[in-house]
Amino acid sequence: MAAWTDVYRAGLVFMCVIILTESKTDKDTLTDADLKKFEEMVELKGGKFIMGTDEPNARDGEGPSRKVTVKPFKIMRYPVTNAAFRQFVKAKRFKTEAERFQWSFVFDAFVSEEVKANITERIPNTPWWVPVPRAYWRQPEGQGSTITKKLNWPAVHISANDAKQYCQWKGWRLPTEPEWEYAARGGLESKRYPWGARYDNKRMNIWQGKFPEENTKEDGYHGSSPVDAFEPQNDYGMYDMVGNLWEWTSTIFKSPNQDSNPENPMLVLRGGSYIDSKDGAFNHMARVTTRMGNTADAGSDNLGFRCASNVEREKYKPISTPPKGKKADSVKAKTEKVEL
Repeated sequence: MAAWTDVYRAGLVFMCVIILTESKTDKDTLTDADLKKFEEMVELKGGKFIMGTDEPNARDGEGPSRKVTVKPFKIMRYPVTNAAFRQFVKAKRFKTEAERFQWSFVFDAFVSEEVKANITERIPNTPWWVPVPRAYWRQPEGQGSTITKKLNWPAVHISANDAKQYCQWKGWRLPTEPEWEYAARGGLESKRYPWGARYDNKRMNIWQGKFPEENTKEDGYHGSSPVDAFEPQNDYGMYDMVGNLWEWTSTIFKSPNQDSNPENPMLVLRGGSYIDSKDGAFNHMARVTTRMGNTADAGSDNLGFRCASNVEREKYKPISTPPKGKKADSVKAKTEKVEL
């Protein structure tokens, strides 16, 4: 009897662990405090930093490293969540481009065999992407799927055009690529990851295992994950900058192998996603410089975004002025100290 009591108690503990884990990751309701937290912005003072990498495996314009200057700005700590995007859709009666196109790309593992049987065409070089009818942010895997318990997960199937509309509704904008990387680096210089030089599979959501057949899920997830599934990735308190999903920026992607269409330009995406790898053996190497380009109307279940905004110039205005008769650049201006 004592043995059964111990088993019963162990079972209760196990169930409590499950409940606590689910409450942290899967949410079908979000409080006003949750919504406010997920839309919080961090204010960064900007300045000069080393952008890019000189690693020999740099690709898609990751290198060379160079000194870049960004002005003071704000950027969201988290990617935009389903809950926040739903508010926008309700307020503006907005339809995303995936809804208007009536399809979007979904990773093969999350598509039913019934749906696959009716798909006649795939992209030859990336057959794991399935063009699924009626897949969009509210139905991320197509008809029958839901975000009911994924309100704190990032909104996906979001085009750059959709993202711009959301940001404008909030009075914000998409970050530039230099702003994005400045925020991702967290004040560290020339490090591979937002937290430092060493890989840590508990800090981001990427693919572990043989792609695309097997994901060992060492990080706890097969597909995308909640925006707060992992701890902040750097000292600026930024979440999900590397891994989970690609994020749109407002910077034009220039490719020597492809002409740009001014009516539908390619924009830079940053951060990598859940299908990327530690070493670049398949897809992209997930690191702070990872980048690629896509057209502004593109959508898939690993594309999302976060917003940025300007900081009032007065906050960083020089507090000393040059004496009369002296050139302005002859006096070193002092600026206010701003806590990050």
